[in-house]
Amino acid sequence: MSDALAQQKLVLLRSLEATHRGRSLLPEQKSEILTQIAVLEEHNPTPSPTSAPELLEGNWLTLFTTSADLLRLANSLPILTTGEIYQCIRTQTKQVFNVAEIQGSGWLRDWVPRGVLAVSARFEPTSERRVQVIFERFVLGSQALMNYQIDSFLDLLEHAPARIPAFKIDIRQQRGWLDITYLDEDLRIGRGSEGSLFVLQKVSP
Repeated sequence: MSDALAQQKLVLLRSLEATHRGRSLLPEQKSEILTQIAVLEEHNPTPSPTSAPELLEGNWLTLFTTSADLLRLANSLPILTTGEIYQCIRTQTKQVFNVAEIQGSGWLRDWVPRGVLAVSARFEPTSERRVQVIFERFVLGSQALMNYQIDSFLDLLEHAPARIPAFKIDIRQQRGWLDITYLDEDLRIGRGSEGSLFVLQKVSP
């Protein structure tokens, strides 16, 4: 990675810090961030992301999104808020798990039981940068009752899904696609079929 690209990446990460994953975003901030993202996409160091499983594999933390579904989740619960939101990719089995941690908002944080919402899906590369995603089931539960830790929870989702009560997703909402427009060792940018934009940072291989 060139020094100029590394600097542009650092500028973007700093700009995202105060946006609360896109929930607290002023119009002038949005314009600036979208420009910074476009610059990185233009200089994507991995032109064929779907052919780079070693880079895609891992647990990715959502730094920023324009996804209406995620932002609606964060804003539709009056006494709750979303904590960390992960997208966890397993390239060998072509599985992806979206995990949102839920907690009490403000002074209720220490009083309201923490929860977790997870959606499991399968994916299939359809081009050098696009993957087709088929959503299969979702889990909604208490972190305390599940003795939740992100790594052990993902292990159950991947290897023993029957041990976690889950609900099938309506077939009308099953399919979508994602273009991976930027990918390096620890940063990924994607654009979804509903016009959503994601910036994610790898937190574990």
